[in-house]
Amino acid sequence: MPTLRFVSAGAAQGLVGTVARTADATVEGSFGAVGAMLDRYRAAEPCDIIILTHAQITALAAEGKVDPRACADLGAAPTSIAVRADQAAPAVRDAESLRAAFLAAESIYVPDTSKSTAGGHVAKVLDRLGLDADAGGRLRMFPNGATAMKTMAASKEKAIGCTQSTEIVATPGVKLVAALPRGLDLETVYTAAVSMAGRRAPAAAFLQRLAGYGSHDARAAAGFGGYAIRPVTRADFEGIRALVLGTLRDLGLQPDLAGTDRDLEDPLAHYVARGGTFDVAIDARGRFAGCCGLYPEGDGTCELRKMYLEKEARGHGVGKRMLERALAFARGLGYRRVELETASVLERAIAMYTAAGFRPLGRSPATARCDQAYALDLQ
Repeated sequence: MPTLRFVSAGAAQGLVGTVARTADATVEGSFGAVGAMLDRYRAAEPCDIIILTHAQITALAAEGKVDPRACADLGAAPTSIAVRADQAAPAVRDAESLRAAFLAAESIYVPDTSKSTAGGHVAKVLDRLGLDADAGGRLRMFPNGATAMKTMAASKEKAIGCTQSTEIVATPGVKLVAALPRGLDLETVYTAAVSMAGRRAPAAAFLQRLAGYGSHDARAAAGFGGYAIRPVTRADFEGIRALVLGTLRDLGLQPDLAGTDRDLEDPLAHYVARGGTFDVAIDARGRFAGCCGLYPEGDGTCELRKMYLEKEARGHGVGKRMLERALAFARGLGYRRVELETASVLERAIAMYTAAGFRPLGRSPATARCDQAYALDLQ
């Protein structure tokens, strides 16, 4: 495998290094605050794989700058508190105890508050806690969380740090205390994608190791959690079929395995091979949790199909993320219009579609179990 070039959020550096060692691969490039990394990518820094936030990657996908069929979440990284490994862990169970922990520290180590996700959030947290922007001159700011944690590990004073959990667990000499308390917390979803301007075949192979089927344990060990969305594999077929048919049964709707549900036989053949996409969602324990596909219809139109979530996955923003990915991918693939058919019993889904800009199509659905049809013009 050739040396792979990365432009990546610092939050993913530990995971990338671990996977590279197991794959006997060599990686190089830039790892740092997401704002700076996005600027580097837009300035055409050589890159095979880019790792940024979900929102940033979907925007790049819509512009056709990353491969829509090679985008996969690493998972969510909570902004967390850290101390040196030889220090006692402070209580940070609520806003009051967190404020006390900040005030008791001689120095506070954070990533760039203007360019990094965690740093920007730390600035907001300090403000909400009634602490000034530099915390009385004790704030120590670095280009990224990894550098902040490495420097804190070598410090001698009573220190506290705040950055992504992934950067904490990847740094020797510091320990993870806890995620920021409820009400002050932030989880950031990071997504990896193959650059359209890079070496796409070896990059796609590495991406599979990094975030594809079977990657859950490595991602969890690196500090990533929550729901992750990635391209479908054959190993997902059984879970997709069980979810779709089970949901239809629960809603009192009839499947049509000879017609509209024939695509359950092989989503790779029915969607991806035809020029569409098909994604699946995986939960924090590595279990199948949902699916969503873009089915090419011709004439610049694709249909949003098979968007289903397990009951436990609902209410966590997973459906919204899947829809955002699908619409961005449709734009990036050159589609001008997305249509969908649904049943009025799915009220929450319909509310999500209309909030995204879908409007009634003005025709009867072709699918027997559906009674509503919607469309969204992308251009």
